[in-house]
Amino acid sequence: MAQYSLKKKTDNELMELAARDDREAFEVLVLRYYREAIRAAERMVHDKMQAEDIAQDCFADIYVQRRRYAPSCSFRTYLYTLVKHKSIDCLRKTGRREILLEEEKESWLEAQHSREGLPEEEYFRRERVRRVTEQIEKLPEVQRKALYLYAVEDRSYQEIAGILGKNVPQIKIAIYRARKRLLKEE
Repeated sequence: MAQYSLKKKTDNELMELAARDDREAFEVLVLRYYREAIRAAERMVHDKMQAEDIAQDCFADIYVQRRRYAPSCSFRTYLYTLVKHKSIDCLRKTGRREILLEEEKESWLEAQHSREGLPEEEYFRRERVRRVTEQIEKLPEVQRKALYLYAVEDRSYQEIAGILGKNVPQIKIAIYRARKRLLKEE
């Protein structure tokens, strides 16, 4: 099938063709999501080369298991979940997970602190950032992850549900409760 006509197909249609050994269909999927997969992995592992390896591994795994793919969620969500798990595995193997989470928090706080302002305003702004960060860390895991995926990564409720293995109403409730708790603590 011509590449041009394949580009018009949906992700699930391309996976159906790939399951029937259509390599061109799978190549279209790879081209469609490869850079996004690298960016997602790089946000987690903070290493461009490891992120590229993770993305390649993910697509290789998807291709090997292409006949077992069942579209219970969007292909993008499926890929992102695989990237997330492989990134976590990579961090566990290198023992860097805790260090990276701490570095990420510190770099975010530094970025917030680097903005110029009057000393008093700067102090109050830093205090507010510190308090909000502490409150976010105290949220239950599902609420914290759902809020992060929604607010920072701009994911839809359906995508978050697929990533966290929950249904959409559970995700809406988790985000609502996280927001309510953060507003209550301010």
